[in-house]
Amino acid sequence: MSITLSLFLAAVTGAEATVPEPDKEIVVTATKRARDVGMLDAPVSVATAENLTDQGIVSTQDIQRAFPGLIVNMRGNRAYSNFTVRGISSPDYFNPSVQVYVDGVAQTASAFSQRLLDIDRVEFLRGPQGTLYGANALGGVLVITSRQRTANGGYVQATGGDLDRGGEAAGTLVLSPHALFLDMAGSAMWTRGRIDDAGTGDRNIDSSREFVGRATLRYAPAGSRLSASLTGLRGRLVSHEELYLLPDDVDALVYRSDVYGPRPYLRRDMTSVAGKVDLRTGPVTLSSVTTFQRTELVRDFPGGRPGPLLSWPQDEKLWTQELRAATNRAGPIEGVAGLWFQRNDFTGDKSGFAGFFGASTNTVVATSLAAFAEATVRLGSRVSVTLGGRYSHDRSRIRASRPDTFGNGMGFSFGGTKRFDAVQPKASIAYALAPDVRAYAAVSRGYKPGGYNRSISSPIDGVGYRPESGTNWEAGLRAARLANDTLSLSLAAYRIDSRDQQIYVGQLGQQTIRNAARARSQGIEAEAAWRPDTGTSITANLAAGRSRFRRFVDPFTAMSYSGNTLPYAPDVIARGTAERRVTRMYAPVSVSLWGGVAYAGRMFFDEANAATQPAVATVDLGVNAGFGDGFTMRLLVRNVGDRIVRTSGYVVGPTQFSTVDVGRRISLTLRRDF
Repeated sequence: MSITLSLFLAAVTGAEATVPEPDKEIVVTATKRARDVGMLDAPVSVATAENLTDQGIVSTQDIQRAFPGLIVNMRGNRAYSNFTVRGISSPDYFNPSVQVYVDGVAQTASAFSQRLLDIDRVEFLRGPQGTLYGANALGGVLVITSRQRTANGGYVQATGGDLDRGGEAAGTLVLSPHALFLDMAGSAMWTRGRIDDAGTGDRNIDSSREFVGRATLRYAPAGSRLSASLTGLRGRLVSHEELYLLPDDVDALVYRSDVYGPRPYLRRDMTSVAGKVDLRTGPVTLSSVTTFQRTELVRDFPGGRPGPLLSWPQDEKLWTQELRAATNRAGPIEGVAGLWFQRNDFTGDKSGFAGFFGASTNTVVATSLAAFAEATVRLGSRVSVTLGGRYSHDRSRIRASRPDTFGNGMGFSFGGTKRFDAVQPKASIAYALAPDVRAYAAVSRGYKPGGYNRSISSPIDGVGYRPESGTNWEAGLRAARLANDTLSLSLAAYRIDSRDQQIYVGQLGQQTIRNAARARSQGIEAEAAWRPDTGTSITANLAAGRSRFRRFVDPFTAMSYSGNTLPYAPDVIARGTAERRVTRMYAPVSVSLWGGVAYAGRMFFDEANAATQPAVATVDLGVNAGFGDGFTMRLLVRNVGDRIVRTSGYVVGPTQFSTVDVGRRISLTLRRDF
């Protein structure tokens, strides 16, 4: 529909159809060295700032709209976001299978869901990325990079809508010409909510507010071999979104506090600090990246019954240090090598249950040391070979206790330490079929470290679990400039075999993590972008495959889930967008009509395949207008058909309890660039 409307508007306004200039080279830095995206022997996608703005992508939850095969779901609340790639996700909230980096800062799992501030680009590497990123890159890596201006400038914007309202500002101040810069960005957003409480009569109880601010001091003299930056970020999210609805209440958006419990409360405070230094020495750049992130979580949630809220405050700190050397110019041999250190401190406290057990506390400290290297060798003008590997040594330590408050033997106290060693190799070969067409084949390995369950419920959580690993075989094709420089295309076929999957097992409410399953994910991915003229852009992506447990028997209940579909892994994910830009000849106004369609096949939320979201398609529409002098307007309607989509769920007896995306959202954003 959006294509028809845009072509009609083009006709009546006299917009000319001309062949665009060839696209600029897109440089990817997620490989830890700058490389042209067309030269990569791996499945990578890039969304630029313009792509994100045009589609109204303002948070990490929205990023899934831009990339093939990516699913982002809230499992109850935004602190427990689940990222699924190629069917690979993580039942464990605290040990993800996909890694997220923002300006070089490895994000704690509870910080994955956040606002995007003044973003330059997002790079998405699919499949195991253990060689360069180590632990928790089993499914892939998202690398988010903020804008770095070299002149005074920025923007302010305000957003209003039926559910959302707020503002955002960002800019750069030149402190010393061509040398010292201060980048600043901030955002505040309030969401009204749409869910009503039938138990109390209260309306719009799923409201939230989010604030975030960031500042970066950059030393980047033009032509200098030395550059450095220091970034600080502070954010707060307050919400009441952890609401589980009964099946008959999903479409009506009704919560029943008299059945499930009082309105929940969540507060997440996030602090990040990062320092980076680069030194160019001839053909090599030496880099040091030091980061720290802390997420403090206050979580008061209903226990699935009337009565007081349960409390589970959490405090997580993550330190990382990376030292690396990377080639900084094209040549017959390009590569990167480095050392990595990470420490994660987690503390969680759980309230007791009157008459049964008292409050508990547990602390998990996990450290990792690693060395990695990757090199690409060009064999003539057509063939290149990439080899890489990473060695990691991981240690995890737990201390947990719960007093026997009611004298019924429900108390415990335990501790333990586990150590693991892991190797993640990678090999690929690429062949240039034409100057802008490359075929490749690759094999790589990723892993999730072993450790201890952080959601403790009994002494069995003191046993711990081993690392989970996945091996990826893949072949693909990348074509950058087809059809007279108007079409780009990428195709990939893959198979990932996972071993020792870390799965929650046991009865609901008393579950722990064990290495209980093997699985296989296999499928195809396709991306295409067609720009037949300067005003038209059409993109499409498809991920189709199967993700199944090859062997899975719960060691506590003896239930077999072998052959079942992996949670959060629909067999088909398809998305498409169309945009038509028009410039009216008699007024300084440029208008673009934009539309998007997204389809996801049936999705299961548990290993038993009992909790489910049926296949669903949604439509988004938008109008972007530029009025000159840096002033723009964007009207966006998400989920035009107001489809209510379940984002997570579980089953008790015959009943599924589900959290939901609340459907249609309409927003108007006014922006002024300066």
